[in-house]
Amino acid sequence: MFQEQLSIESDAVRILLFQPLLVPGLLQTREYAEESIRGVEKTASDEQIESYVSVRMGRQEILRENAPQVVCLLDEAVLRRTVGGPKTMAAQLQKLIELNNPPRLSIQVIPFGQGWHAGLDGAFSIFSYPDPMDLDVVSLGYLDGSLYLEEDGPVERYQLAFDQLRASALPSRQSMDLISQTARDLNKT
Repeated sequence: MFQEQLSIESDAVRILLFQPLLVPGLLQTREYAEESIRGVEKTASDEQIESYVSVRMGRQEILRENAPQVVCLLDEAVLRRTVGGPKTMAAQLQKLIELNNPPRLSIQVIPFGQGWHAGLDGAFSIFSYPDPMDLDVVSLGYLDGSLYLEEDGPVERYQLAFDQLRASALPSRQSMDLISQTARDLNKT
């Protein structure tokens, strides 16, 4: 099952990510990844945790060479949820600032002031491929894996939801200002 996720991710030319709770794995620091994995894998050994973290860090290689276009939308809650303590979270937020490089990799925040938005039902990712004959794929994560949708109707609904979310998000520069301010606030604690 996880091999399927790696293949879907690595073959994509465009990745659209929406995350209301955590920084997506493709953008995580090692420390943040370890804390988020430990939170789920309560019975895993230190060796298993390190293995999971290494795989997650390895996935980030797709952002280096022939990188897909990535648009990541984060609910403001992602910034405010201090995973791993203030130091770990501040470093994670700094990494988001460093990664942000529109249009290749764009990170935008949906502020709390938006109220209701199309993503309140949960996280999702949309993967697009170079061959027009290949269907876009929507990935919905859950505790034990992922569900993949390829049928036109559901995929179109998620694409519409992503467009609505992006329209309600702060522009990239303002998003970076909010992320930067949140990191500064964490460094004061």
